[in-house]
Amino acid sequence: MKEKQLELAKRAKLQRDKPLVFEKVTRIEERYRQGIATPIIDIAYSYACNLTCEHCTASGFKKSGARKLTPHDLRRISDEADVLGLCQFCISGGEPLIFKDLDEVVQALQPDKFHLAMSTNGHFMTADMARHLKAIGVDKVKISLDDFDEAKHDANRRDEGAYKKAIDAMLHAKEAGLSVVIQTVVTHQNCQTPRLEQMARFAEAQGYTVDVLIARATGAWEGRHDVLIDEDDAEFLRRAHDEHSVLHRDTFPSYGMDKGCGCVDSTLHVTQYGDVLPCVYVHIALGSIFEESLAEIIDRGQSIRCFKEHNSLCLSGEDRGFIDKYMTRFYGKPLPIHWSEAFCDDDFVR
Repeated sequence: MKEKQLELAKRAKLQRDKPLVFEKVTRIEERYRQGIATPIIDIAYSYACNLTCEHCTASGFKKSGARKLTPHDLRRISDEADVLGLCQFCISGGEPLIFKDLDEVVQALQPDKFHLAMSTNGHFMTADMARHLKAIGVDKVKISLDDFDEAKHDANRRDEGAYKKAIDAMLHAKEAGLSVVIQTVVTHQNCQTPRLEQMARFAEAQGYTVDVLIARATGAWEGRHDVLIDEDDAEFLRRAHDEHSVLHRDTFPSYGMDKGCGCVDSTLHVTQYGDVLPCVYVHIALGSIFEESLAEIIDRGQSIRCFKEHNSLCLSGEDRGFIDKYMTRFYGKPLPIHWSEAFCDDDFVR
């Protein structure tokens, strides 16, 4: 009941602040019943970053001399997404707060037509920066926190003081009127420990939510299947969510719908080089926004059986069949691989 009340409060705020976005959000459930994809589009505008985190998932995306996204490209994506009835973008990287053209990026995504989130390590989230983000149309910030043990967080981020800056960033964002989400990576090794309970209680006290990002064997952890959660870990996360509704993960129901894994239907990821992935962790390009329309790329994604059919497991982090058959195909290769390298005729819905 409390979770439903929080959702209603969020929607009331959205209706007041961004009525055009609210109208699109209210249609998500009907679109889902009709099989129409409504993905949140995560855009890694640049891989530039001030930190070198141990679990970085973007470490393999480097294309020397390749065409890169510009604000003009983002405006075209935004226009196409609006026509398709999509309603949410997330700006990621890299670290967005060091983008020299961040204001242009935000404006290109048309904040009046979309709910805008940003993933950040919080290093440069001063009080002034938080107020500025709110003023230019950003709605939510997702701030990474690896552990409530300051030394562990700083060690993983390879930066002394990273923990304090992340905690301060949350406070600055909250005071500026931004929604605050704690993003934390859960591995098999740290899942069933007190850290999630600590984060949940902290989030409840502060009015934040916690996005649980289960570990994937990609990026700096490519091939590290030992970090993947198992069934007992997944059950632990479900029980933790039942006790603390502020804890969320990608396969939990949202907007009153149980979509399971959200690849293509609920999420897409655009790389700095225009490649469109089913999600940030599945390094298989469904197409390029420099060559095809967003509608064509989504249609292709929805025609691939593993993305079309409901799966209660996260494909990239839990479904060992998908991981062994498809994820391993891009291991050790320049990223991302083309969809034709991963999928054959039998993988498509006829």
